Amino acid sequence: MNKRKIKNFIRKKGAEATIIITICGLIGIPILFWFAKTTIIGIGTIFCVYFIAGLLGLIQWKYFKTYIDMSYNQFALYAFAGFGICLLNITFFLNFILTVNSYSETYDISRAGNYNEIIILNKTEYIDLERALNYYINNSTESYDDQKNKVKITFTTGILGFDKINNCEFK
Repeated sequence: MNKRKIKNFIRKKGAEATIIITICGLIGIPILFWFAKTTIIGIGTIFCVYFIAGLLGLIQWKYFKTYIDMSYNQFALYAFAGFGICLLNITFFLNFILTVNSYSETYDISRAGNYNEIIILNKTEYIDLERALNYYINNSTESYDDQKNKVKITFTTGILGFDKINNCEFK
């Protein structure tokens, strides 16, 4: 294809493509919540990565503004709601399937909280680990026994450095 055909295609189909990507991004929000539950990552880190992904989407404006009939506000919606969420989901997906390391650690359990939640002893910095552990326990066959006060967790580290719980065993 020559450059003229590509420019005509983008000019005619550019707005439709950005709308489709934005809709796919909005559909990707539940997938993003699932990745946030299974990956041991802070909510603030997710927002920072999302903001960077949205900015990468905004950088495209100078390349596409002559080819599509969109205002900058509409393109910003595409950049954050469509491109940003799609890129964030792709990032989490790559981290989820491509593992580089596996290790185990044992934690003391303080108590079982409301709704059979596990709380790690005196460690407020483990709130993301507790969230992922409780999600893992509620969606697996592993159940918590009140007589056991330790949990051995096997982690796998993804290619981007984010951990996920591979297995847990109560002791």
